[in-house]
Amino acid sequence: MMNPQNKARLLTRTAALSVLVLGLVAGVSAMPAAATPAMANATIAQSGLAAASSVRSGASPALDYVAIGDSFTAGQGAPPYDLSSGVCLRSRSSSYPTIVSVLSPFRLPTNRACSGATVESVYQQLDAITSSPGLVTLTVGGIDAGSNQVLAACADYPVNPNSTCLATIALSQQKTLALATTLPTLYVAIAAKFPRARIAVLGYPLLFEPAVPPVGDLVNAGTVGLNSVIAASEDLVPAALGGNRIRYVDPTQEFAGHGIGSRIPFISFDPSNPAAPANFHPNALGNALGYYRALLHDGLLRR
Repeated sequence: MMNPQNKARLLTRTAALSVLVLGLVAGVSAMPAAATPAMANATIAQSGLAAASSVRSGASPALDYVAIGDSFTAGQGAPPYDLSSGVCLRSRSSSYPTIVSVLSPFRLPTNRACSGATVESVYQQLDAITSSPGLVTLTVGGIDAGSNQVLAACADYPVNPNSTCLATIALSQQKTLALATTLPTLYVAIAAKFPRARIAVLGYPLLFEPAVPPVGDLVNAGTVGLNSVIAASEDLVPAALGGNRIRYVDPTQEFAGHGIGSRIPFISFDPSNPAAPANFHPNALGNALGYYRALLHDGLLRR
């Protein structure tokens, strides 16, 4: 049976998430028909997180939390961006690390995640961190696997991918397999840098609903392959080197039914502006109801 203290914490967290979701949904319903996804993200971010913060105002002091990695942890799909982050495009208030900081015992003094980050550049992020957190979250591998090149090469061929698109996908598959040798080494370095932290290595959501467009199935298949390598790499880290503190978090179940082409997408995509920076990244809903819930469901946010 759950003790009264844990029950109270669970009720507080559930209430906060409920208020956040109400804020998100209210923001969506209030948007005019001509509003862009970026406008919606900005509105729901401000209303949702402000409401959640008011619920959490009486929370006890929490452990430090560090976020590192690429654009999916930076929150690139949920503008407006923190101007001080420059080209890193960190969301001002709706990245999943910010939501974790609002709705969990952990507080986020440091988000070093940056748009375009690779496995190699995460080492540079680590060098700049001096704190000793209790929680670390990470997304990395998409850029190394060539996801940007695939989307660029295949975007104009939604029904019948041309030879360039197919060749880019084949090259991406090779790059993905190569991550099996670089990711475990990175995970060991993270565990050594943060000896008391639990480390959440998050996978990537499937960007598209099935057959929307048909090339989306090829992109989704690549994401499945990438997630498999990320998960397997976590298993390769020995317990003596921190492997017992590293957990792979699969977000695909939380994002299921909410890809591009769904009624309520968790992924940003503005068809009127294919070059929008937010495109193909989790929006505010995706960060709150996708990534945050995946971390919560996997038990990574317990004190």
